[in-house]
Formats: sequence, structure tokens, C-alpha cells
Amino acid sequence: MEDFPASRWSQLSLVPLNSDRSLVIDRGNGRWALIDAEATPLVRLLAVEAADLPGTVALRRDRLAEDLETAGLGGRRYFTPPDLNTVILKLTKLCNYACSYCYDLEPDDRIEHMPPQMAVAVVREALELTPRRLGVILHGGEPTLLFDLIRHIVLEGERAAAESCREILFLGQTNLSRLNDEMVAFSTDHRVSWGVSIDGPPEINDRFRVNHAGAGTYHHFQRALERYPDFVRRVGILSTITSLNDRILLPIARHFRDLGMPSWNWSLFQPIGQGRGKTGLFAFSTDRLLDSWNELFDAVEAGEFDGMRIGPVASYLENFLLGPGRNMCMKRDCGAARDLMSVSADGSIHACDCIDPRGPHSNLGLVQIGSGDSLQRARRSDRAQTIRSRDVTLGKCESCPWLAVCGGTCLAHADHLHGVWEAQCQLALLAFSRIATALAESDALRRYWNSLPENRRYAAEQAA
Repeated sequence: MEDFPASRWSQLSLVPLNSDRSLVIDRGNGRWALIDAEATPLVRLLAVEAADLPGTVALRRDRLAEDLETAGLGGRRYFTPPDLNTVILKLTKLCNYACSYCYDLEPDDRIEHMPPQMAVAVVREALELTPRRLGVILHGGEPTLLFDLIRHIVLEGERAAAESCREILFLGQTNLSRLNDEMVAFSTDHRVSWGVSIDGPPEINDRFRVNHAGAGTYHHFQRALERYPDFVRRVGILSTITSLNDRILLPIARHFRDLGMPSWNWSLFQPIGQGRGKTGLFAFSTDRLLDSWNELFDAVEAGEFDGMRIGPVASYLENFLLGPGRNMCMKRDCGAARDLMSVSADGSIHACDCIDPRGPHSNLGLVQIGSGDSLQRARRSDRAQTIRSRDVTLGKCESCPWLAVCGGTCLAHADHLHGVWEAQCQLALLAFSRIATALAESDALRRYWNSLPENRRYAAEQAA
């Protein structure tokens, strides 16, 4: 039998899960397989020449190698698509809320709105840079304060996509406080998907998510849900995790489940914008977060959230089951200035809207209306190339078994270009270990995964 080249197996990691089974994972492409514990010693023999092994051992080793190869291990590293597929339009700095930790508004920022011709120019150029499908995220401030601008962008974007034979999808992040019949009808007719930012039940949300008078804002979400229940129950919930709610992930998820919401996700506090210099007030505790995540995971595994996407668990599970690529924030080659670009209301172009606007990786250039190559010039800038050169294997990620499916944590939170975000690193180590062990012991997580509506639709499309 032909030997399997030793180099093919150099990226494999072996993770013992329990007394019966171990996980073998390819750190280059994220593919994995579960093997019986008795086969574990054979993994360490994959790089040994067959002639140097006893005949029966070589035969068993080669059978294992064939099984691993069939599962996709021992292959090339995951190839990162080089093309732009998502652009964030920060339409305005204006917001009718004054969230205490808002990451998007620095204390000395001026209130500006994106000119319609700039927004359309960015969308048109982005469509030229994407091979098939472009996602446009409508952001702010509060973008629905400029709903006429949103309507203009969507209509012009649809026209430009049709002309260029590409698909365009519009998404937005809102506080829902301005929701009315017109917005519901337009969003429905043009398939604009919205997410709403809200941090939990009123007693939690109303501490930091306040209006300019300091009053709580949960009632706006409650009113929108009462007036437009069908529409709002298609909206995803996004909660910012701070020192206030880091220990109650499970109660927050239950709260939104009981309201009939389809999904709940999180965003971990970042000390920029209004939160700059206030980590003592807003920063979450990593230990509390890990304990709370464990409780949430137990509930998901037990079936409590079947049919509801719980982002803090599902995002890790998705990358583990499907491999890296779909989530631009959880792959080895960061999506910033590659898959994604963000344009602020003043026309400044950024690799990602989470990157500190006062840090060394901000501002790749300005939109020049009429030039037609503003995004392309920004993507080719020295700063963008530096961002894309990030290599977390220069540090602690080099031998981590979860490298391919984790991606090395978020650059925007890391302490330097090739560094990692320690809190997210600890979370990923916990999450992937628990997921792998759970998959080895039962089908509970697969049941949960298959219960999610988007995955059922995907399975039906594949079957057809």
C-alpha cells in the first residue's frame, strides 16, 4: 500500500475526550474525526514509514489514515476567499438613545449623515468587487432615523445588483423605537432583515441602554413587539455583555425565548467610544462569563432551546460542524479588509467597524465620489495589507488544536497585530472542548443543530 506522506499529517492534533474516544482534528482546515481510544496510539504513527512498523501495525495505521483522509483530514489548509462580500454603511452618528457604553460614538465625534450619492457609490463599487452576493449592513447611530436614505439605498442597490447580475442582501441593526407601518411594509417587500440591540429584561436593559434623558428604553421594544408581533418575531436579538449581565446569560436567553424571538446573540463589551477608559464600570469578568456560558450550554444540550438560535453556542457549533469560512470572525485569516469593509458617515473607510478608530489599524482611506475605486484603493493600502498579514501562529495559537475553527480571536480586541484576545481565547477553549465531548457522547447537539429553521431549510435545499 502506498505510504501517506508524513507532511500530510503534520497539522493533526489529538484531543482525548473520555476513556472511550478521542478527537483528531486538522489544524489546517478544521476537519475532524472521532476515534476509539484504542486507535489513539496509531495517530502518532502516521508519520512513520511503513517499513519501520510491524506488518499488522502498519496495516491498522494505514486503515486509520484512509478513514481520516475520507473525513477530510490531512488535506490542505482552508483557503480564504479573497473577495469582498460584506460592506457596512454607518449611515449616521445620530441616535435617539444614549447608551452608556456605546462603542460607535466617541465623546468628541460630530453628528454627521452619509450623503445618498456616497452610499450608492459605495454599494455600486462593492458589487463590482464581489463575485456573486453582497451583504449590505445598514448601521448607525440609529439608521432608521434616516429611513428615506435607507429606502434610496435599497432601491438603488437592487437596481445596481440587477444590472451587474449579482445578488444583494440588506441587513440592519436598530433599536426598533421608530418602527412604523411604512418601515414594516418596505422591509418586508424588499427582504431587509433587521436585528435589534437590547440587553435583557427591562431591569437589565434599562441600566445602560438609556435615552438622552437617562430613562430606560426597553418599553420601545415592548411596544414594537405588541404592535407588529409577526415582524418583530423575525428580528434577531443582540445583547452587549457587560459587568451587569455577564453572569445571567441563561436567564437572558430564556427571557427572549419566552417572548417568541427566533434568535439571541451577544456582543462582548469593547472599551472604545463611550466606554473608553471605563472598563472598571462596564468590563465583564471572564470567570463569570465562562461559568455563565457553561450554564447556557447545558440548557442548549438538554433541549431547552431547540428551534431557537442561541448565538453564543451556535456560532462555535456551526464552525465546528461545518468548518471555517462562513463566519468571517472565526477563521484563521481575519475577514477585516478582506471579506468586509466598513464606511463611516464621513466617508472614512475602515477594515471593520469594531477596530478602534483611534488605534493603529483604523482608517484605510476616504470615499471619493465619482472615482469608482475608493474601496479598492483602501483594500490595497499598506494598512489593509498589514491587517491581512496577521498571523496568530506567531504566538500561543501555533499548537492549539482549535486553531482552524477558532481563527485566533478578534483582531479588534487583541493587544497587538499578531496577538489574541485572552477572554475570547478562554471562551473558545471551553466551547470547543465541551462541544467535542458532547458530540462524542450523544446526539443532543446534532439534534439541536438540526432543529434550527435555517439548517432545516439548508438540508431541504441540499436534498432537492
